Amino acid sequence: MSKKTEGEVAFKEAYGALNAVQKQAVDTIEGPVMVIAGPGTGKTQILTLRIANILLKTDVKPSNILALTFTDSGAKAMRERLKSLIGEAAYDVGIYTFHGFADTVIARYPEAYTTIIGGRPASEVEKVQMIESILEDPAFKALRPAGDPSYYIRPIQKAIQTLKQEYITADTFAHLIEVQAESLSAIEQFHTKGAHKGKVRGEYKDAEKALHRNQELLQVYRRYESLLRDAKLYDFDDMIVETVKALETNQDMLLDLQEQYQYVLADEHQDVNGSQNKILELLVNFHDRPNLFVVGDEKQAIYRFQGASLNNFLYFDTAFTDSTTLSLTDNYRSGQTILDVAGDLIATDDEVLKALRVPLLAKAVKQSEVEQFHFAHEVVENAWLVSDIKAALAAGTAPSEITVIVRTNHEVEEYATALRKEGIAVAPSADSDILKHPITRSVFGLLRGLAKPTDEAGIVSLLHEPYWDISVEDLGRVLQQQNRRRPLSLIIRNQTELTEAGVVNVESVLRVGKCLDFVRAESSTSAPHRLLEQLLHDSGFLMYVMKHDPFEGARIVRRLFDEVEGMVKRGEVKSITDILRRLELHIQYNLSLNAPFIPSGGDAVHVMTAHKSKGLEFELVYIPHLSDKTWGKKKARELFTLPITRPDLGDFDVAEDDECRLLYVAMTRAKKRLVLSLSDLSTEGKEQVASRFLTTMAGTGISLKSTEVYSQQFSPVQDLKPLPVLPVTTTFMLEALAHRGFSPTALNNYLKSPWEYLYRNVLRVPQVKSLNLQFGTAVHAVLDTVVRDEITKGSVPSIGQVSELLKLSLNQEALSDEEYTRMHERGLSILSVYLDHLLATATIESKTEMKFEAELPTGIPEYPVLKLNGTLDRVDYRDGLITQVVDYKTGKPKTRGHIEGTTASSNGEYKRQLVFYALLLSLQSDSALHCRTGVLSFVEPGSHGEIKEEQFVITDEEIEELKKELIRVYKEIISGQALVAPCDPKMCHYCDLVEKLPR
Repeated sequence: MSKKTEGEVAFKEAYGALNAVQKQAVDTIEGPVMVIAGPGTGKTQILTLRIANILLKTDVKPSNILALTFTDSGAKAMRERLKSLIGEAAYDVGIYTFHGFADTVIARYPEAYTTIIGGRPASEVEKVQMIESILEDPAFKALRPAGDPSYYIRPIQKAIQTLKQEYITADTFAHLIEVQAESLSAIEQFHTKGAHKGKVRGEYKDAEKALHRNQELLQVYRRYESLLRDAKLYDFDDMIVETVKALETNQDMLLDLQEQYQYVLADEHQDVNGSQNKILELLVNFHDRPNLFVVGDEKQAIYRFQGASLNNFLYFDTAFTDSTTLSLTDNYRSGQTILDVAGDLIATDDEVLKALRVPLLAKAVKQSEVEQFHFAHEVVENAWLVSDIKAALAAGTAPSEITVIVRTNHEVEEYATALRKEGIAVAPSADSDILKHPITRSVFGLLRGLAKPTDEAGIVSLLHEPYWDISVEDLGRVLQQQNRRRPLSLIIRNQTELTEAGVVNVESVLRVGKCLDFVRAESSTSAPHRLLEQLLHDSGFLMYVMKHDPFEGARIVRRLFDEVEGMVKRGEVKSITDILRRLELHIQYNLSLNAPFIPSGGDAVHVMTAHKSKGLEFELVYIPHLSDKTWGKKKARELFTLPITRPDLGDFDVAEDDECRLLYVAMTRAKKRLVLSLSDLSTEGKEQVASRFLTTMAGTGISLKSTEVYSQQFSPVQDLKPLPVLPVTTTFMLEALAHRGFSPTALNNYLKSPWEYLYRNVLRVPQVKSLNLQFGTAVHAVLDTVVRDEITKGSVPSIGQVSELLKLSLNQEALSDEEYTRMHERGLSILSVYLDHLLATATIESKTEMKFEAELPTGIPEYPVLKLNGTLDRVDYRDGLITQVVDYKTGKPKTRGHIEGTTASSNGEYKRQLVFYALLLSLQSDSALHCRTGVLSFVEPGSHGEIKEEQFVITDEEIEELKKELIRVYKEIISGQALVAPCDPKMCHYCDLVEKLPR
């Protein structure tokens, strides 16, 4: 059976399971269509089936279809579902988030993005510092209060973000302010009678203050944009804003995209903001009846804080008068009781919203229940929830079918910890701010001590940190030796003195002094992130956190290190002291450093925020802490009254309705059992009132449960239990492999040592990119740009242009000034020779940085496919067919024997990489991509100034051998053999950590 026939069979089978309205949505492939799809009504299924139907019924190619969604997880889910219907052609369908789509357009039309190309995104600290510098101008009165000049900095940043999300440029904002000023004149200024006669009326006073703040905000907005341009920086939202501008002003670009994307689909349309909606409108406005298909649900609009607006959702009927609107009402997730209770929560008398909030009918789950538990104290509530989950697990509910949905990230950590203490596997999901984590605070302590190596108080604090492994007794002996003549900074460096003082673990104390000396000696020549990486190892910090909690340790340290490395790349820091100051600015302005939790693998109970729960479903859902403070109207003070027209909810309370929708989303994740709980007293002992939303649902299908028996039996002992250390397991490795797949680098790391693969590719323990690797990355970037922007357009770059490109590339790396200068000289010397060779071999059909994915059949029933991926440096084409794959190497040229692994000093990883690429291409559905010819091109000239290349034609036998190797490795991971392999220090950098790893 051909792949096309297989796709048709899969489509017919899935299509046959649809209800009448779903089939209508899939079949209406022409013209504008809006589908109102409530939770559990199968929106992802109809989206993907509609794409498959378009390909079956029309002559368009997969690349002529564009599907935009709101999150990366949504895009991934859509592509995977589509792949089950049409196979590998799903990779050719344009499925993106809005920012992902903007990114591809920027790469395709760089000349249309003058403010973005050649620049980089501004960091949160840089944004704050720009606004801070603008407000230093004493001309600002309303936005620079004397008591706290920085009071408006973060609100200004948020206001500018909102303006950009609504596609309101500075000029447009100026016009809106003029309108606002005119409306002020229409407000009566003074009281005309009564005790306040002659005094300014409060309404006028408030409107006048709002106007003055907006007028000053406009000036900040203009200066902020100017500072961004001068520094070659841009906001993340500018990717969308500039795409809208480009589509409005660059007709060639707009026509190209309109011609390519003949069918446009938008998922989660209720969550788009004004700028994103403008992109949709521009892409389809060439046609009177555009093939635009949007799916959304007003009841699940939960991203207003990111600019989403109901007005953007409702615009569809007015923008496209001859459109089709369909409502999906059959729910295939939840039982009717759950649907009825949730329906009562969002019931409304508003005529517009009532039409959108249609009742849902349960079609798959026959029995369901909604229970409510009311406790005297939150501590009791938390303990009861854990015990109820244990009971559900004991009764046979799968862990993966249970979730706790909470309002805040803090609660995710709270419940994840409580469940882990009871030995329950947990999969937490939230954007946790690592700046508040104890591990990060320990890093701060290390940085503070090292930033001031002669500060005696700082050294005392440093010695108390547990990772030095200094006992309390030894610490006391060390501190007793200090006096005016013998400062602590000298004592910790003197082995004899420490020994005479009776210190048992002398080496641990000396290690503190060695680290302080290392910073002092290396700070002038080494990039600060290199110092930090070395210090994390030498101090014992990394081993300590990986021993006590490898998942949290890897998550926190990796994120922190990535941030520091980013600071170095952006030129924001030059020393350990700079790093500390930068991180303290994050704390001062409440700029979070978010890091996702690392899943521990296997079948686990989920704990997540309501925002993270979107699109998921579980048999059993707990929603605790239903107090009005946690689940009620959020009373955030709006310092700016922006003149933006948002006729969202009429006279409704927007903030309260937002929270109502969020709770609705959380409740409708449940399939069979929904548990709501609340307490009279918080953990701090403060009185709490029930959420206003519980009152809304009162008297419906909620079953009120007694908590008296459990409250009497409650014991606080569980809170005192130690937190068990999570071992690294086979299921964890498999989950990481399923998510990331195998690349040539990951495979080579595994073949060196499974532990090298675990720490580098799975846990991603911080490791500084070597100077050689950074040099190679920069040179690769130059070659990529030369081929993509020059050779493929028929032009030849000058050596001066190459020099500038190299500077730009090196600026993206984390280098000291000395390293930067040395690399630029070396790189320019090499590229000046290699350029002639590149011009002679690359063609106008060559493509660079091509990413491919594929699935390798394994023959293993439980794990039938292994994901593979790779990025090819250069692919040369002739008449639409790949002729060869070129892989650049920036080290010294290697012999053919070294490449093939026949010499004593080589393991054949160079040749293995070419075979991997040939395998990856052979698994593509398009035969034009199949290529067996691989070339290793050494950029650095040989001893006689010649450029060396080695070409290989990969054989069937070599590909089959690599397949067997990959499946063998996969089986080792599945069986757990990988985690019992001995660690060879010659092949692995992490043997010291392996010894401490919890098993």
